[in-house]
Amino acid sequence: MNVQVSQLRYLLALTRTQSFSEAAELCFVSQPALSMAIRKLEEELNITLFDRKSNPIVLTEKGEIIASQAQKILEDFAFLEKITAELQSLEPKGSLSLNIIPTLAPYLIPMFIQKFSADYPSIELTIEEDHTKSILNKLRNSDIDVAILVTPIDDKSLIYNPLFYEKFLLYTNDRIDHQYISTADINFHNLWLLEEGHCMRQQMINICEARESNNTNITYNAGSIESLINITDTSGGMTIIPELAVNNLNPEKRNKVFPFVDPVPVREVSIMYHKFTPKMILINALMHTVINSLPSFLKTNPANYEKIPIE
Repeated sequence: MNVQVSQLRYLLALTRTQSFSEAAELCFVSQPALSMAIRKLEEELNITLFDRKSNPIVLTEKGEIIASQAQKILEDFAFLEKITAELQSLEPKGSLSLNIIPTLAPYLIPMFIQKFSADYPSIELTIEEDHTKSILNKLRNSDIDVAILVTPIDDKSLIYNPLFYEKFLLYTNDRIDHQYISTADINFHNLWLLEEGHCMRQQMINICEARESNNTNITYNAGSIESLINITDTSGGMTIIPELAVNNLNPEKRNKVFPFVDPVPVREVSIMYHKFTPKMILINALMHTVINSLPSFLKTNPANYEKIPIE
């Protein structure tokens, strides 16, 4: 089959205008040229596309099916042209919408935002915090361009590339007499957790292999890592925090942080996007900036690490 893109465009123009002369004017070709192209398309497909006896001219039943498919082909072709133009661009430019989960945003964004702005002044980056479930829905619907969240996530419509592996640490007011802790050191009944909706909540539970039980008369579902640290400081007990959160702690609070024994529990942090995204050049620029802005302790190969699932 030898069908040209121009023939499909003529087909759709004639479908819309129902007039050879108007379709030719719309496509910037002569009427005989358009008429001949439509005739050759019909011969190639061995299908009569238009009922030329009607006034105005209309598609045949089979022609409607072909026209519908032609619309999809031209949309895919336009998408291909857009990607090609981006690949040929010397300077990445355009808009990029990024969503990031709240347990990463306050620590990760300050590391790369100034460098990204300086290196890519022609990219308009919009950042919003959101929970994993909402982010995935927006990625699937192409409501946003890219996300930074915790993986693995199995979704055939989405692609993710790991950026780094971040250790989990125990933060506690309880007395700990040894340098490294295990799950045996965790008081399951006095463990402060994040509220529902945070993927890290389930990871905290998975690390402890504990049920969500509490022997106290208070249930506090925190909305942020800082809230977990503050409630632990004021009310005792313990919680689990990601490695990046330690950077914001003063020396006194750092003394309350204890690493786990091997295999160290970690979360895999990745950049994720739709597999048919037209903004791969911009996403690559963001990904490289984030990676190049990371502290050295996050670039370690994940040997002796145990990736904690998010569900």
